[in-house]
Amino acid sequence: MNAWVLPTISEGFRESEPDLDWWAEPQSTQAETEWHAAIGTLLAMLLTTQEKNISQTGGNPSNPDRLQGLILTGPTPLLSDLGLFAHFHTWALIPTNGTALQLPPCARTKAESPTQSAQTIPLLPADPQLAERFCLVLTASFCWIATLKSSAEQGACFQFSFIPETVHQVLQSVRSRIQLTRPHELAAFDALLQQWPTVEPHYQIPLQFSRQLLHHYRQVAAILPELSLHRAAKPTAMKANGLEQGEAVAKTNAHQRGPEVDLLKALAHEVRTPLTTIQTFTQLLLKRSDLPAEVLKRLEAIRRECHEQIDRFSLIFRAMELTTAETTPTVQLMSISVQEVLTTNVPRWQKQADRRSLSFELDMPEQLPAIAISDPNMLEQVLTGLIEQLSHRLPIGSQMQLQIALAGDQLKLELRSDQTMTNPDSAADLPMLKAIGDLLMLQPETGNLSLSLPVTKQLFEILGGKLTVRQNQQQGEVLTIFLPLGTDSTAY
Repeated sequence: MNAWVLPTISEGFRESEPDLDWWAEPQSTQAETEWHAAIGTLLAMLLTTQEKNISQTGGNPSNPDRLQGLILTGPTPLLSDLGLFAHFHTWALIPTNGTALQLPPCARTKAESPTQSAQTIPLLPADPQLAERFCLVLTASFCWIATLKSSAEQGACFQFSFIPETVHQVLQSVRSRIQLTRPHELAAFDALLQQWPTVEPHYQIPLQFSRQLLHHYRQVAAILPELSLHRAAKPTAMKANGLEQGEAVAKTNAHQRGPEVDLLKALAHEVRTPLTTIQTFTQLLLKRSDLPAEVLKRLEAIRRECHEQIDRFSLIFRAMELTTAETTPTVQLMSISVQEVLTTNVPRWQKQADRRSLSFELDMPEQLPAIAISDPNMLEQVLTGLIEQLSHRLPIGSQMQLQIALAGDQLKLELRSDQTMTNPDSAADLPMLKAIGDLLMLQPETGNLSLSLPVTKQLFEILGGKLTVRQNQQQGEVLTIFLPLGTDSTAY
């Protein structure tokens, strides 16, 4: 227990469920992923329940008699579809704005009384609860609490529970804070607790939540790869081409890049976090069946753009980690289907080209062998980054070509453009790239940010391959990627 007299929500957890050693192996990155996945799972369940209730009962969702429960959050309000929150009483515990100890307001007439479905409760500056994110839900069928606590000494810890006793313990902690800073709201809060008491859920509810949590966890981990657990894979003990050279470069530049890397990491995190939230809630909205087709079309465009930008910043973050590490571990290569990589990503690359009035063509044999690389997800991101960088530099009407062929014991991917063939004078007019430190390149005309060529080459070395760049008078810039073939000789 800390010096603060009121227990925090995580302390309430430990008192109610002491047998669970939540802090046995705290991991900041894993806990953050678990939190986002759990919130996404909860919102999806509430949205499904809400749509069922509307279809069965109809009526005005904002009618207090039809509200479906209570949602408590803090220290920041939980962003979500306003249509969903309109069906719940929502209370948020937020940092004080200097009016925490204000006198109760004067009595209002009935006509002046505001809606009680949304309320904020200030937390005092010394309250340790400000360092813990939490979400508590009370409905007629279940109660649920989740919290994410970060500690400099112990790392981060995510916890959730459907146990009524645990939720009740947390509610008492929340009630004490309301009594401290908003005593005149206590009667309204107690009335909500009487209307929505803690209940034991049917066994299918936690089971359904756990299944959906696994699905959302995989989605969040894919969106934020550095927040996921280290992926286990069947390794093939192989050393990447040029690995020793990449390690030497990393050792030489690691200390020189320190402040630059720290700043870029912070910026990448601050950009990706809201994008991830927007994408999650957009995916929830896309599941609704009552939205017009035009709205769904625009939501899909938002989801796609968020996904692409998250991937781009995730790659930048990952590149900074790998290229600035003082030591580079031995690369463990795994056999994967290059056909599957192309099937998944070629439609996306074609859409990227279409949005810039370019064409994209793929030339490859009917069957392709497996390739051996260290990280399939990073391979997709690096290839997408190269295609995006090239597409931003090409004039309208140009054509991009990706040619794939065997080259001995390697698979050769050659990315080229024909802008000089369609317009011989266009090569001299290609936008110039401006270096931002050692890691990034900026195209001032478009604001497009991408990895520098040396860093991209180093990433391919870490993947187990090699990237070469040459200039061709007719075909402009030609990027050639060599990837080792896998041990499985079966063609895909």
